[in-house]
Amino acid sequence: MPLPLTIGILSETRESERRVALTPDDVAWLVKQGVPVHVEKNPRRIFSGEEYEQAGARLVTRAHDAGLLMGIKEPRIDDLMPGRIYAVFSHTIKGQDHNMPLLRAFLDGRITLLDYEAMVDGRGKRLIYFGRFAGICGMLDSLHYLGARLALRGFSTPLSLIRPAWRYESLNEARRDLVQAREAIAQDGLPRELSPFIIGITGHGNVSCGAQEVLDELDPLEVPSRRMESLTRNEGAERHRIFKIVLAPEEKLRPRDGGEFHTEEYMAAPDRFESNLDRYLPHLILLIHTSYWDERYPRLVTKKLLQDLGRDGRLRLEMIGDLSCDIGGGIEITSHATTSRDPVYTYDHAGDCETNGLAAHGVTVLAVDNLPTELPRDASHGFSSQIREYAYNVATCGLAQGEESSGVQAEVRRGLVTHDGRLTRRFAHLSRLVGM
Repeated sequence: MPLPLTIGILSETRESERRVALTPDDVAWLVKQGVPVHVEKNPRRIFSGEEYEQAGARLVTRAHDAGLLMGIKEPRIDDLMPGRIYAVFSHTIKGQDHNMPLLRAFLDGRITLLDYEAMVDGRGKRLIYFGRFAGICGMLDSLHYLGARLALRGFSTPLSLIRPAWRYESLNEARRDLVQAREAIAQDGLPRELSPFIIGITGHGNVSCGAQEVLDELDPLEVPSRRMESLTRNEGAERHRIFKIVLAPEEKLRPRDGGEFHTEEYMAAPDRFESNLDRYLPHLILLIHTSYWDERYPRLVTKKLLQDLGRDGRLRLEMIGDLSCDIGGGIEITSHATTSRDPVYTYDHAGDCETNGLAAHGVTVLAVDNLPTELPRDASHGFSSQIREYAYNVATCGLAQGEESSGVQAEVRRGLVTHDGRLTRRFAHLSRLVGM
């Protein structure tokens, strides 16, 4: 039986990136199975070099002896090692213009690219992701900055007990603050002027689930959309709990020509539909947006909608946490990505302008584009547990034949983008973008 490939854990090049593809615990498991692991030194990494050495890995400056190189973000072109297998989020598989030179470099270097985003099951469901932690961090950040904005407006709320995600060592630590906030809401209530305090969420995927995981620590009462209007008519009557609504597709959208919403029709002709949020946005204090969007689909929140609601005095909305962070996409006022250290700006719908940071008037927007980095240890544990079995499969079977390699799991084969200077069948359509 041939010797397994050595796995190399890449040093991430982005200053803010502290996550890892494999944790020391999972490295120890791989070493025990007979797979050598080399770890490129990086002082910014959330796990220390000593932890990896104790797990049985070898610390190196460059993992030249590794056949399978694993990282998180896309590597720099100048750092690529020809003829290797790279497992990363390459951000190339959707034909992203800015990364086509990187895809060309993978091809020219006869590198086998295994993209985590492309690893799906037989039904096309993604298997390797950080989405849950994007939702967790995004909701923590949104609750914190909503509390800070309300304080700026003179409202004291228990949300002030919640810190942004990057200020916690772990999700468990954050949960302790969430429990305190929940108890304070139950005992002291929320300001009468803000009650009922309704938080709306779009989307039903991993990001939405992570966001709801955090919100549920506050013990919200989930209500059907038909109850929102009656709730808001009784201002101040429901002060001792938060209300939550997860908007279904038929609540977010409607046919332009009237009639009922049907998913099949929407998927076939999305241009025939428009946002239905003018019915729900007037009732929300916070909107958490996690829905997928591209240019084929209608926007959910437009500047005109906010301007019209504001002019008519029907806008209760204080903040939007745009966890999808599609610039100018489903949320039109998401004009740019923000960072963990400079996370929000405020859109003034009356003047159609932006102010950096929090402001008392308008709608505050949070649009941090790399949220899982804010809880790097927990996020890495979750990711590593998803990928380690696949790493072992590739290390022991190799990918010498690309998509036709024997013994390789189907999920791995589906995730292959390039091999031996060629695009794989699944991604052959990208050839025109790289001059092939």
